[in-house]
Amino acid sequence: MSSGPGDLHHHPREEIAHDVAEIREDLAFERETLDESIKHDYSTSDTGIVPLDRRRPIWHFAGLWASFAAGFSFLFVGTELYAGGHDLGSTAVITLLGIAIYVAYAIFAAYLGSRTGQTHALLTRSIFGVSGSWLVSVFIIVGATGWTGFQAGLMAQIWDGLYSWGHVELFAILFAGLMVFNNLFGFTGITVFARYLVTPLIILWIVYLVIKVLVSDSGILNDQPKGGGGLSFLAGVAVVIGFAMWGNEPDIFRYGKPRFWWPLPAFAFALLFGFLLFSVGGWMMAAMIQNADFAPVVRETTKYSLFGAFWLAFILGTISQFAINDGNYYEAINGGQNIIGGWRRWRRVYTCVLIALGGAFSGWLVNYQFTNGFFKVAAFLAITVPTASVIMFIDHFLLPRWFGISRPLLKIPAWTQTAWVNWPGLIALCGAVFFGAWASGIVPGEDPTRLWGIPPLEAWVLGGATYVAGVWLVQSFAPARVKELLGFSRVVVDEDVPPTAVIDIASVSGVAPGAAPRMPMTAPAVTS
Repeated sequence: MSSGPGDLHHHPREEIAHDVAEIREDLAFERETLDESIKHDYSTSDTGIVPLDRRRPIWHFAGLWASFAAGFSFLFVGTELYAGGHDLGSTAVITLLGIAIYVAYAIFAAYLGSRTGQTHALLTRSIFGVSGSWLVSVFIIVGATGWTGFQAGLMAQIWDGLYSWGHVELFAILFAGLMVFNNLFGFTGITVFARYLVTPLIILWIVYLVIKVLVSDSGILNDQPKGGGGLSFLAGVAVVIGFAMWGNEPDIFRYGKPRFWWPLPAFAFALLFGFLLFSVGGWMMAAMIQNADFAPVVRETTKYSLFGAFWLAFILGTISQFAINDGNYYEAINGGQNIIGGWRRWRRVYTCVLIALGGAFSGWLVNYQFTNGFFKVAAFLAITVPTASVIMFIDHFLLPRWFGISRPLLKIPAWTQTAWVNWPGLIALCGAVFFGAWASGIVPGEDPTRLWGIPPLEAWVLGGATYVAGVWLVQSFAPARVKELLGFSRVVVDEDVPPTAVIDIASVSGVAPGAAPRMPMTAPAVTS
């Protein structure tokens, strides 16, 4: 039988069989690499850089990011915007603008991770030096554990909304600690289950909710929130950026293909069918019941659009929250591993336990001790680690072009080989973070709902511009000490490389667009 283009019988079957085999092969590879990532995850100096042959397909990231951006907690954004006095149109525009600004950052951060194959925390060793790396790792740990505590608090509210069990504070603290389960024991099943079954079901549920409102209860679309208010348009955008932000996008996308626009479909799918859809759905339910409290919104959403199946809402909500906090713990643990993971007798499980204790503490602190804890954590996340990412992107990709200063990122220095400080980098980071914290109102005594413009975006731009200015000053007034003042580690300071080359695992493998020729350097290195 012919297998040419005109064959309408055999060829399609062959294609289907090939596609099924390819999916099975990808799933097997996914399971294998998930197990590996739990065990060591290339997160310390002695495990190093994610090899190019361990990179994963785009559908993996679309599913993963959807599980991070489509869950009960994203209904909360809609309820907060409703409580802040915004109508549906304003809510949709705020969400879209916040998503667009976040993606503009995330594309660059993801490219940094995919090109270098390193975690965000490990990259800071080479670029910021010891002092800056420790500072950024602390930012990562504090931000991620703070968000863990907040998400655990939302899960307690979900349970209370469904079954009125009460004890919300106790459950929030317990959940925050227990949600480290996946990272601690390597139980990858809950992650895969959430990604490929729970998240699609939740998305379908909220799609049905939105369609039902549009068809049956469209009168609420013109609803003007009564009472509340006080959340300006720009403050709402900053909230959306903070809620979308992870900051450790390099950690995730170091497993991706090293191409600049490659992650865009994953971000677009997850944020449009997740974040935007759920934000709109949360606003609709808050408007319908004239109540922005999260527990009643969950209860009424289940009655209205899930046919009162509280048991199903319980399963979907619990697993989706576990999956989100799996990502938060993953981020925090990588930050902790950067600081202490290289100790000879230290094990990753010890870091997991310490971070879990921090998560439980944050569950109590963020939800029940801080005034406006949600706004403060969102603002902190959106300012700190992303500003460091912007500075590192400029250092790796733009300094060779603008200043002829190339810092190879093929070797991860041990602490004893790491420079103490990158002075322009540390000054730029601290200045931008301080400005962002002040402009966001998270400095003690300030109101976090009254912002100066869009502080996250302003902090990123300020950090990047200050770093470029600092490098210019160093090169202009201390040209003989450029590498010393920029904190080049001992493993690369004497490397003879072209000053305009961007050198990382992708470029030396000839994969990256415009890559430099293969360099006569040691293979992508891991130093203990």
